[in-house]
Amino acid sequence: MTNSTVIDCPQCSVRVKTDIKYWVGNAESDAYFLAECPSCKQALLGKAFVYQDEQMNYEWSNAERIWPVPANTEISSSIPVAARRDIKDAQKCLSHGIYSAAAVLCGKALERLIHEKAGANMMIGKGLAELKTKGIIDERLFTWAEALRKERNIGAHASEQETTRENAEDVIDFTIAIFDYVYTLSEKYDKYLARKAMPHGLPG
Repeated sequence: MTNSTVIDCPQCSVRVKTDIKYWVGNAESDAYFLAECPSCKQALLGKAFVYQDEQMNYEWSNAERIWPVPANTEISSSIPVAARRDIKDAQKCLSHGIYSAAAVLCGKALERLIHEKAGANMMIGKGLAELKTKGIIDERLFTWAEALRKERNIGAHASEQETTRENAEDVIDFTIAIFDYVYTLSEKYDKYLARKAMPHGLPG
């Protein structure tokens, strides 16, 4: 088995090909490994899938970093599938250093949210204001949205400005936060109300 894989290094802010020092797991499943960035020598703990290629040789898939700092924020299954896909693609762009694309993909996810909750064909700016008016998001999320919406526009349109890694991270964090607020927390609150409405035990 080729004892190397590709993983993103947070110190170098790029994906690097690295040799795996130690690993545990099983073939045809996720395995965990310890590696080292060939450039900065940062220790990297990761997870990857071990699979067989056409020649029946075992190979490693591209890896997900677990330490230091997980590469991707966990995305709740309560968030609609298409939006989850957009956010995951944005996270991949971030790990590859394509920051403007990460911001654009987050904008795409937000458009899905706005079209579902505020109305079809509504632009992001007006849509977010409508979500606040309807009480779907609060004032703090709306204020954050207004500040970060410009980053999405920088990525989507020809501009002399560039989207930095830090700003791309902020856009992704915000996108996950607003979806969690609208979908995940609402689902948990509905389940809580349903439990409260249930009788405590059966009648004797």
